[in-house]
Amino acid sequence: MISDFLPAIFLGIILSFTIGPVFFTILEVSVSKGFKAAVFFNIGVVFSEIVFFAIAYVSTSSLLESIQDNPSWKVLGGVLLSFYAGITLLGMYQNKEEKEFMIDSETVSPNLLKNLIKGFLLNIINFAVLVFWILIVANYGPGFKETQYKMVVFFLVIVGTYFTIDLGKIYLAQQLKTSLTKKIITKIKIAVNTIILIIGFVLIFKGFFE
Repeated sequence: MISDFLPAIFLGIILSFTIGPVFFTILEVSVSKGFKAAVFFNIGVVFSEIVFFAIAYVSTSSLLESIQDNPSWKVLGGVLLSFYAGITLLGMYQNKEEKEFMIDSETVSPNLLKNLIKGFLLNIINFAVLVFWILIVANYGPGFKETQYKMVVFFLVIVGTYFTIDLGKIYLAQQLKTSLTKKIITKIKIAVNTIILIIGFVLIFKGFFE
């Protein structure tokens, strides 16, 4: 019984350490906005994972083939990621107050709902995550055919592992925060969004030329 869910722990670790927009942004939010903001950002990511799992759970292999074979999905994902990063970078330069974005969590309460929504949106526009969940359901779903609730438990173990590891990453980023100046943190925010922008451009390029 327990052995059935051991692969889920491994998959949760992979999901947590997959290099992508969320990986970089959660560290940046932790450093720039504080522990609570990063946790709520991560909760938003988890909500998007639930949506993707639900889609994968009720879909068929035809959806996976559609995403993999149709380059329009890559272009759309690239455009959305580029738009997200571009708006963030533009806002940093247009709003002078944004330069003072480092929040003292002891004196100012972070906008937790805003960070939750930010985490949800950043992950929901990454169609690679949907492909991940379709592959998981396609791989492990048949083994749980007679007891379908096990697939849901399998999902919960993956997400639980992912969330726990991310809490560790947030904590470590908080320890690093004490040795960083506002100038360095601003550069981190610019670097993170630049990486997201590049990922978006790469997806657009692949969508057009693959």
